[in-house]
Amino acid sequence: MVYIIIHLVLLLILVYVFYKGIKTAIYVRRIANEKDKPPAFAPPSPKKVIRHRFKGSLFETAITCLENEVEKDYALKSIIEKLPLFLKADSWSFLITPPEGEWRFLFWSKNLDFLPLEEVAEEIQISGEHIKRVFNTKKILFIKDTKKSNLWNQKHSLSKSWLGIPIMVKNEIIGVLNVDWFKEVKISKFEKELINYFLEDIDRILKTFFSLNEMFLGSDLDILTQVYNRKAYEEYVSQHKSDSSKKVVIFLDFDNFKQINDDFGHIVGDQVLKLLTKRIQNSIKSDDLIFRYGGDEFVIILNETSETKNIDKIIQRIKLAVKTPITIKDTLIISSISLGYCLVPEEASNIEKAVEIADKRMYLEKK
Repeated sequence: MVYIIIHLVLLLILVYVFYKGIKTAIYVRRIANEKDKPPAFAPPSPKKVIRHRFKGSLFETAITCLENEVEKDYALKSIIEKLPLFLKADSWSFLITPPEGEWRFLFWSKNLDFLPLEEVAEEIQISGEHIKRVFNTKKILFIKDTKKSNLWNQKHSLSKSWLGIPIMVKNEIIGVLNVDWFKEVKISKFEKELINYFLEDIDRILKTFFSLNEMFLGSDLDILTQVYNRKAYEEYVSQHKSDSSKKVVIFLDFDNFKQINDDFGHIVGDQVLKLLTKRIQNSIKSDDLIFRYGGDEFVIILNETSETKNIDKIIQRIKLAVKTPITIKDTLIISSISLGYCLVPEEASNIEKAVEIADKRMYLEKK
């Protein structure tokens, strides 16, 4: 009698599963495109199931960030860290690698807080062949045993196995995600294929997220301050060579900013620069432009402002915004700027010449 009951239960379970399978297949066929409708009873591909789940997780994160209006860098971190979490890494870090300029860590897991990350980034930029390989090939690189690899040359490292993942936006590498394990691990061919699929999805999600938020993370924005970068400045100059409309070009430089980095470290220095840049942005109109010219130098272009009184007011507003003290980790930091300006077309025929004149005037004020 017991066996009959067991067989009946099993039969009912099989009927239920079979019924649910048919129902699911019908709904799947409704969603799919006409070209690629799957066979009604074909089991789903494991790669597709995992990829769809991962993509769904990325979209959920992006939507949450949009709904809560979080900072761009936090949104980027929330999306990128999905990969090391999926890979069950012991630690991870994201190193931004601009072709010109200093490399630096933007995010990292908490268990790396004790490391001198400014020194590590500087060391990697000079002799980090493992990162350079990822940067140059734009492909993932796995090192099973770092001690046996001729590419590995890191002093401050607990990694036994390491995976370098290029993070791409619009086919340009913006940084390398370091995934570390403190014991030797293996990454199968299946996992490598999944990682490459995930990278395609991350690229699409990042483009979608930042375009929806009107803050696209592309080659025209500086990764730290989120204002336009030097490349965007050069493009703007080339596009406005024959532009005769009235503009004010301001060249500004932070005073003794190197001292802030030396005294408090580059991480605090980055936070200060990011905050001060945001204050400067809030001191000008939304249709005015600000470019990070290099390091702690910035170019501001004010549209249709020529009266000296108005210019002076804007300059004083910018200086006051920068001069207001900043508190970071119970540390009070006071900064200041030197700047010079030039009128277009009254004093210079184009933006490039105006920047040269404004730069010289800034230097005289700094002296």
